[in-house]
Amino acid sequence: MLIAMLKLGLAVPTRRSLRCGRLGMARLSVDKEKTALHQQEQRQKEEEEEDSDYHSAEDAPRVNRNETVLVNHAIQEFLRKPLEVPTIVGDEPVYTMDKQRVSCPHHLKTNLAQVYYANRKQIETAIKSALLMQGTWSLVPIAERLAIWRRAASIIEEDELRLRVFLMLTLSKTADDATRDIRRLLSSLRANADYLEHLSELRFEIQGDMNVFPSFHLRPMDGFVAALAPFESVALSASLALCPALMGNTVLWNPSLEVAPVSFLIHRAFQEAGLPSGVVNFVPANERLFLDTITEAVHFAGLNSQGSAAGYRHVHKLVSDRMERYICFPRLVAECPGQNFHFVHASAKVESVVSATVKAAFGFAGQHANSLSRMYVPSSLWPRIQADLLEATEQLIVGDPVQPETDMGAMVNLEGFHRMQKLLERTMDMEQLCGGSCDDSIGRFVQPTIVRVTDPLDPLLCEPCSGPFLPVFVYADDAFGEALKLAANQSRYALSGSIFASRDEVILHCLNQLRMCASNLYVNERCTGSNYGLTPFGGNRLSGTNDKTGSAYFLMRWSSPLLIEETVEGPVPSQGSRKFP
Repeated sequence: MLIAMLKLGLAVPTRRSLRCGRLGMARLSVDKEKTALHQQEQRQKEEEEEDSDYHSAEDAPRVNRNETVLVNHAIQEFLRKPLEVPTIVGDEPVYTMDKQRVSCPHHLKTNLAQVYYANRKQIETAIKSALLMQGTWSLVPIAERLAIWRRAASIIEEDELRLRVFLMLTLSKTADDATRDIRRLLSSLRANADYLEHLSELRFEIQGDMNVFPSFHLRPMDGFVAALAPFESVALSASLALCPALMGNTVLWNPSLEVAPVSFLIHRAFQEAGLPSGVVNFVPANERLFLDTITEAVHFAGLNSQGSAAGYRHVHKLVSDRMERYICFPRLVAECPGQNFHFVHASAKVESVVSATVKAAFGFAGQHANSLSRMYVPSSLWPRIQADLLEATEQLIVGDPVQPETDMGAMVNLEGFHRMQKLLERTMDMEQLCGGSCDDSIGRFVQPTIVRVTDPLDPLLCEPCSGPFLPVFVYADDAFGEALKLAANQSRYALSGSIFASRDEVILHCLNQLRMCASNLYVNERCTGSNYGLTPFGGNRLSGTNDKTGSAYFLMRWSSPLLIEETVEGPVPSQGSRKFP
């Protein structure tokens, strides 16, 4: 209903009846297209499964051996020649004196890339480049922009193996995690292109005289947009920069050091796909210097970022102190980490709880913004859940993610590793059920740790923790209501959470009680969501502005719509006025 009410359009206005008819046809065609696409995917999946049944057992190892050879070749290529990652302003690569080394998190002595950080002068030059290109890029037809995005997705897909290897080396992701990251990137690029295409076909309707024809245009922001990307995902890093660019904005893209090399490869793919120079300026730089420089610019129009709540407060203070100088009110969009939870009811299935918890808490070493941070378990289920959870956790293999048997790699960020060290030291006197150790002699490895918390007001249940650490609070079955209120009101963060139960009335009650403490609620699913699903995502409270990346709504946040109203048969006479005809 919301999109239908917006009714955005770029085409020549038509009469009311034709607009309504065309809108209905557009809806129908989209639904048919989705249905046909789903059926095609199902048929393809069934055919692949049938084909796999006919393959002999000798064929499978051959395919694995071939991929292993390619992976090893790509690894040796990266190790032999570290990637040079310059600042790119317009179409010119800039190599500064500020070289930042990117090492392998699970083997710190291995150098993978050199990132050349921009200084203040280069950031200011990038702003000028973005403003110079703004007028040209904003007038590029939507069809041409969509073609660039889809070509870039195809180029990235062709180079998927090398990107996967680079993610495994630079972010210490397992093969499965790296594959999911790339698939999410591809899904995001194609889905956003589809969203914009559908938005451009919708029509805006006003109740009024028949000779007045309004049109609604998806105009970009008046100024440049900056993107500040975290290390956790290349899909997220690219989305923060490319979504505003798709809507006609020009962008300064500042990825964090750890994700800068693979982000550079994505930027290069878009250049190859035909993205004009200066639309997305690739500007890795010190975060504080970058923020200070862009917020001083008169034409600063917006910031798309993910980071800590403290970092977002700093941005707000910078912008509010400098509000007098801007030509518009800058749009600040942010996603921050959450104190994400699993709430288990006595009717839940133990197997589902354990499987989802291990993946959500220890996947990517617990470093996702929506990784599991706390868990509430009823006392009647705790003995079974504890036994199965400890068994599954202790079976996890921590080590080099390039090895196929590895389940969890190293921690990527040095500051995050130091925070985990202090956290483990602080909880040594508590009931540590497993883990509790860390070692950075070779790489930044932290053993998956589970701690039972007896104090319901313990800070461990309130503040985010980016790492493989899970505090568990066990509540009495007859205190279900109190435990639910505790989970709902304990933390100032509200990103994601999961409810595990098998009774419908319990699920409905939990959803009603927990609806304000998480912006993404899952039922009998881990709080990090499905493997490959591209769903809208964002958090409220101190977990961000909840602008829901992965949706058409998020694209609209980077538009400043223009309404044009055309009167065909002359102005409409004002009723009740004799002075003015």
